[in-house]
Amino acid sequence: MLSGPVGFLSGRRAAVALVALAASASCFLTAESLPIGLLPQVAASMGTSLSAAGLLVTIYALLVVTTTIPLTRLTRLVPRRFLLAGVAAGLAVGSVGSAVAPDFGVLVAARICTATAQAIFWATGPLEAASLVRPERRGRALTAVFGGSAAGQVLGLPAATAIGHAAGWRVAFLALAAAAVVLLVAILGALPTRPPRPLHADAEGASDRRRYRVLIAFTGLAVAANFAMFTYTTAFLVEVSGLPRSSVAVVLLAAGLVSTVGLSTATTLYARHRRATIPLSFACMLLALLGLFLFARITLLAVVCVALAGLGQSVFTVAGMNAVIQVKPSNGSAWYSTAYNVGIGAGPIVGGVALQTWGLRATPLAGVAIGLVALLLLLAADPSLRRDR
Repeated sequence: MLSGPVGFLSGRRAAVALVALAASASCFLTAESLPIGLLPQVAASMGTSLSAAGLLVTIYALLVVTTTIPLTRLTRLVPRRFLLAGVAAGLAVGSVGSAVAPDFGVLVAARICTATAQAIFWATGPLEAASLVRPERRGRALTAVFGGSAAGQVLGLPAATAIGHAAGWRVAFLALAAAAVVLLVAILGALPTRPPRPLHADAEGASDRRRYRVLIAFTGLAVAANFAMFTYTTAFLVEVSGLPRSSVAVVLLAAGLVSTVGLSTATTLYARHRRATIPLSFACMLLALLGLFLFARITLLAVVCVALAGLGQSVFTVAGMNAVIQVKPSNGSAWYSTAYNVGIGAGPIVGGVALQTWGLRATPLAGVAIGLVALLLLLAADPSLRRDR
């Protein structure tokens, strides 16, 4: 129900609306990363190389990067209920198009449709979530949306990979389309019909601009470091570490469950240890990537390193989101999303170069190299990052 003179949602309707927006973020992250878990199957089906198939992730991310901020302006007058319902419909159409694509060109076109819908979502979804609830609850609303995005990587992707391995990669896209239809119904039922309402508590004038810029730059580099390896995880575990292909989905799901520990504790850790949470969790991910290179031929240790990398990644992702929203609540979510997708787009390129030049085993080192630059940037800005706000 709507409550108060400004029409905030409350009760079950507020819960359904926030769950729908968080689930949308999760589905879009799953859609963006889905080719990663099924890369060998997609490449074989479309008659392309692994590096070429990896461009399905890069093209998608680059489109989101280049359109999120402009679409913030273009869609500012569209009622949020209908706009976000259209976003869910775009996800459904793009997923069905991917499932039935007869060739690589059509698959790319379908991915462009889904990416455009995602760009619109990140231009509007987080701010709509914040505007639905009272000011004192906005932080939790934003955390729910970004937590949904992180959950897409650690839970949605392994689940979709399991479906793809069991029934084929096209069926995985159809399952995503079915989830999008459910989201469409939930959004139409829970969100109110009203024009967008700006956040009144705009603290941009008090933001630490240097800290904000460092966090955005770090996010792009850190995510690139992760995806330089993560994009090729399935191929790495099978071809380098000797993991049976039938076990990949189970391993990714187990790694996702480990990462839920990071998702559930990151906000609390950041609140208690603002200086240390982001650099230490990211360093954990880098050490895991290094271990993956060193112990690549030992299957069990390689699997453990994949899980530890996911744990570190989930913590710094959610903690980083909290930090960005804290210093720039007005439109930090859009820029955070943009930086995140810059990393998603750049990571597979760097990993692909390492793959083509030195082979699959070099992809974790590519991630470590980028990550060291990100970590040095973060540590150099330590005086601003440790400031309590």
